[in-house]
Amino acid sequence: MAKAESKYIHPLGDKIRKYRTAKGFTQKELGEKCQLNESTIRNYELGNRYPDEVTLNTIADALGIDKHALADPNPAKVFSAVQILFELEDRYGIIPKLVDGEVHLLQFPLKKDATPSEELNYLQMKESLRLWSHIRKVCDDGNLLDEEYSVWKSLYPDYITSDKQFGYIEDPEIEKRIQELNELTQAAMPEGKSDNKPSKRPRKSSL
Repeated sequence: MAKAESKYIHPLGDKIRKYRTAKGFTQKELGEKCQLNESTIRNYELGNRYPDEVTLNTIADALGIDKHALADPNPAKVFSAVQILFELEDRYGIIPKLVDGEVHLLQFPLKKDATPSEELNYLQMKESLRLWSHIRKVCDDGNLLDEEYSVWKSLYPDYITSDKQFGYIEDPEIEKRIQELNELTQAAMPEGKSDNKPSKRPRKSSL
């Protein structure tokens, strides 16, 4: 993960490595294309150092990719926001589908060879989207003011108690599987690394 002083919150090094290996370049070859030392590329990939904007653009050009594919995601910029959507597809199966001229975002089925961690992330996203869809409808139906909806989003997920679920009914099978996967992934963590906390998700109703 990026160090506190870095402007790159996203795992930039992982992305450089991903696109470098996809192109079949060694760290030395990429360095030569960018007029950088092999050790510099290695340190970028390890997260020990971080390129400035000019160098980032140089690396993107050398890899033959758009700079937004490497830059820290910025939802305020359209093409950077689209890169965020691309990552949502890779991580959570979120894809666009054109229905009657309107774009809908859907979650396609979980891949069969998913790891427990990937399945946990997938199901947490599915449950989060189901809850969000419900709350959005509550707002659209006039039962929640825009200001209240904005506050609700600011409280998610840590402070979403039963009174802030507005009648939402969780899928018991999804919740059961999430609990199982939480326990499984925690048990699989190296000794001393587990924080004994379940991954964040909508809180269960206290009813």
